[in-house]
Amino acid sequence: MFGIRKLVWGIGCLVLLGLSSCHTTRVVTTSSTAKPITSGKLIRNIENNKFDYTHLAIKRISCQFDNGKSKTSFKASILAEKDKRITVMLTKLNIPVGRVWLTPDSIKFINYLDKTYFLDDYSYLSSWLEMDLDFKTINAIISTNIFSLRDEKKDPEGSEYTTRIDSGMYVLESVTRLKAKRANHREGLRKSSRKSQQVVAGSPVNQSVYVDPETYKIRKIKMDDAVNSRKLNIDFSDYQAIDKQLYPGEINLYFSNPENYIQLNVKLSGFSMDTDNEIRFKVPEKYTRINTN
Repeated sequence: MFGIRKLVWGIGCLVLLGLSSCHTTRVVTTSSTAKPITSGKLIRNIENNKFDYTHLAIKRISCQFDNGKSKTSFKASILAEKDKRITVMLTKLNIPVGRVWLTPDSIKFINYLDKTYFLDDYSYLSSWLEMDLDFKTINAIISTNIFSLRDEKKDPEGSEYTTRIDSGMYVLESVTRLKAKRANHREGLRKSSRKSQQVVAGSPVNQSVYVDPETYKIRKIKMDDAVNSRKLNIDFSDYQAIDKQLYPGEINLYFSNPENYIQLNVKLSGFSMDTDNEIRFKVPEKYTRINTN
């Protein structure tokens, strides 16, 4: 149970990366039609082909997790209402492990193993994961439209990106610099739960996004932070047709830093876009609230 107890927060967020479809019609794309294109036009084509939804339910999510020290498998399900709320349920051996409610301004979480619950905004979780995280970012992940997070007014033509063709796919490349970490009164609590390396602010991070030239769906994301020896690779495969839209049926994630690595494989089924009744946040009696102050 080590993997579940220690990683239930991170797993809850990583599962969001794996939102996908049931196994319906598999879409096989050819990658031989890539022709030179501007970065701005390519980004607009990606945004125009994003997965759009009002209600989204993924009832069966199978996850395999490995961090080099322990391996575990778990199940999850997700209910989402666009721009309003996302609910994630986690189970292990058909036993409820945790439940997460995400809204634009708050996170609510119940840990059934430790009989605790958490109510707060996104600042603590962002600090724990060492990345900026908010509801808008999670919505972008669900719609597979990461470019909706960029400032289009400042860069309407995507000039901060360069475009090339590799192995028949478009590759959007950019370099960003890590921002200095903001002071956070929850930082002490996060550090007490695990040791963390000192990340060098201002170091360059190389980002590469591989795009299918026919469907304009993202097939791979690579991020390389050489100064801090951190890498993130996410592969999207088995794209399928769902209500005239395309979504990946399998996602593989690999993250490494000097301290450890994480491998996560996600497969999904039981996809629905019908309206679902919202699950209410109800804390069982005698559960203890986690104090993050």
